[in-house]
Amino acid sequence: MELRINEVQLPEQITFNYEELKQELAEKLSTYETLVYSDEQIKEAKADKANLNKLKKALNDERIRREKEYMQPFNDFKAKINEIIGIIDKPVALIDKQVKEYEDKQKQDKMDKIKALWSEMDVPEGLTLERVFDDRMLNVSYGMNHVKQKMLDDIKRFNRDMETLAGLPEFGFEAQQEYIRTFDLNKALAEGQRMAQVQKKKEEAARAAGEAEQARLKAEEETKQSAFPDDAMNLPVTEEEIAQSRQEYIDAASANGVHPVIAPAKQWISFKALLTVEDATALKQFFESRNIQFEAV
Repeated sequence: MELRINEVQLPEQITFNYEELKQELAEKLSTYETLVYSDEQIKEAKADKANLNKLKKALNDERIRREKEYMQPFNDFKAKINEIIGIIDKPVALIDKQVKEYEDKQKQDKMDKIKALWSEMDVPEGLTLERVFDDRMLNVSYGMNHVKQKMLDDIKRFNRDMETLAGLPEFGFEAQQEYIRTFDLNKALAEGQRMAQVQKKKEEAARAAGEAEQARLKAEEETKQSAFPDDAMNLPVTEEEIAQSRQEYIDAASANGVHPVIAPAKQWISFKALLTVEDATALKQFFESRNIQFEAV
């Protein structure tokens, strides 16, 4: 089957008074460009505009009429060609459907062979067929020997990269997991470095917090010691010594005719109190105001 077209006489060139119209319009246009209508000439301006539009419409109408006449034979030819193309498209679609079904079956059969070959490989944990598979493997030009070699190369590379990551000084496991996820050694190394930096910052923060706590405890201890500075005041005094001192005072006062009022007897009471530095200072001032002897427990 072939298309045979009989020779036809193409339409002749359409001629008209092109140069005459163009020259006349050019002369009038130069006049209109500098023409200024007065109020009394507005009627003339409208008439000029109407004449120009009338000429414009006549030209355009004639163009449309001629175009339809010239295009009629071609439009008939175009419609018939499109009809024949439509007839051809039907068997093409049927054939294409069968070809596609055949090619899909061929690809599925090859995919089954690829999966079977993968199952026979010594595949390391973490590496999947999805990471190795390439759509080009399903092409007829991509032989099974080529498929096998690509699998071996990818397995070798995977083992080499995982060994490299395992040798990292820290966070090697996390870097390996990132590699399994992305199959990208550079990203895995970057993840290991990032986690190492995070860990370093945490350790530095913990060390700084520990040093700050030690400094705080030291300052509190120094403040407590300044609240009770004289260790001599804190020496223990026995009850016998207190009684003897009281009696000596009474005897001396009586010998001079003075009868002192005996203050109530005092006794030592031991206790502990959880105080702030401010509380300890206030307690010391209270003891001193009451003439209360105190010592550290």
